[in-house]
Amino acid sequence: MPSTTDRALSTPLKILLYGLLGLVSLFVVIAAVRVAFGLFFGLIGLILGLLSLAATIGFIVAIGYAVYWVVSEVFGQDEATASATDASRAQAAHTTGEANETDPVDRLSERYANGEITEAELERRLEQALDGPSVDDSGTAEFERDRELN
Repeated sequence: MPSTTDRALSTPLKILLYGLLGLVSLFVVIAAVRVAFGLFFGLIGLILGLLSLAATIGFIVAIGYAVYWVVSEVFGQDEATASATDASRAQAAHTTGEANETDPVDRLSERYANGEITEAELERRLEQALDGPSVDDSGTAEFERDRELN
């Protein structure tokens, strides 16, 4: 038995109502697909944007390294040579005149650590250094001891 609503609606009105329901359903599906594609392509865009940013940063780093390399080749000094140069300057300053400012025991220990003197020589010179200078009238003993320690 048909319901009162079915009887009240005529067939053309039913077709119109079902057509309208179909159109609304179609719009809902299209909106959902559009949102899904928007999210998908938005994610793809984000990934490509991050890759582009990484490539740009890599390019800038490569240019920076190239400039560093050219400058170090032109001026002939990089970090390794700079530290070696500083070390050789310090060594030269240590042996020329600034060595007199340090303790003779420290100098002897350093020379022993560098392999410049043997253990027996170290002990002999340490005894001489710790005994103190024996100064005679001419002062040559102290000069001889200093020359020997350096």
